[in-house]
Amino acid sequence: MPTARMRSLVFVTVVLTWSTTAFQICNPSFVSPTSSHRYHRQQLNDGSLVDRSVGNARRSASLPTLFMSTDSNGDDVKVDEIERLKQSASKLRAEAQALESTRSTKTTTSSSYVDLPKKQYDYYDLRDSCWEVTYRFANEPESKKEEDTTTQRVFYSGKLQLQFRQDGYTDILSSADESSKSTATFNKAWGWDLETSNQDSLDYILFSTDVSLPPPISTKERFYFQARVDKDAKSNNLLSLQDGSVTVKRNIESPAGGGWWGIFRGADGILAQFRQVGEFRCKPVPPAGQGDGTDGQ
Repeated sequence: MPTARMRSLVFVTVVLTWSTTAFQICNPSFVSPTSSHRYHRQQLNDGSLVDRSVGNARRSASLPTLFMSTDSNGDDVKVDEIERLKQSASKLRAEAQALESTRSTKTTTSSSYVDLPKKQYDYYDLRDSCWEVTYRFANEPESKKEEDTTTQRVFYSGKLQLQFRQDGYTDILSSADESSKSTATFNKAWGWDLETSNQDSLDYILFSTDVSLPPPISTKERFYFQARVDKDAKSNNLLSLQDGSVTVKRNIESPAGGGWWGIFRGADGILAQFRQVGEFRCKPVPPAGQGDGTDGQ
């Protein structure tokens, strides 16, 4: 919509233009002072023009006093004043056009960068749901021994999209930066399971993946993922995955001196524990094959 300043400028321009045109029609003598004086003397010498002069004077008297200016000799409106008013009207008209052009450009620019909202995907069942996993984990857990300097820990981060199939298997939909030599490569995702914890009686989803770690580690490792499954009762049990943790399985080290612990020697892997090496978070994504949810908008 035009601003109040623009409307005022246009109004003043129209009034000035109309007044100048009307004055020209009613007073043709204003163009040249010489011709005005000549016409005045002709009125005095020719009585037949007196009535016409009186009629013109009456029409001139009906115009606004803003344009009427006479000197001591009874001359008509000064040409300089008329020219000044015409220049002012032209300047106001140009300013109004410039303001309108600026406003139109800003409107076009702002409308061309409007972000279109993306469709939000909600899941109420883990079966056939798709999630984007943003992870950060290390190849080894933090050592319990402060003086241990032999364990090399390297951190990896990235994004991974998974689908928890209805039959309990897990599909890897995509893995960010798969071509990079410095990122972890997810080779295979194993089945997923939903369990209720005996400690807090909450539901947790568990799944594992086989990962190839690039140099300098250069090894393959199985990482275990676990996240709490929350249900929003106010939104018809809308699902969300929270507090994701990444763990690896490591053998329990025998205490110094051996003792009865020696009976387990030679049976590595029988006594093992899961050690946390990182964290991850999840957000729902469109089902496989349905794009990013913008629906071509």
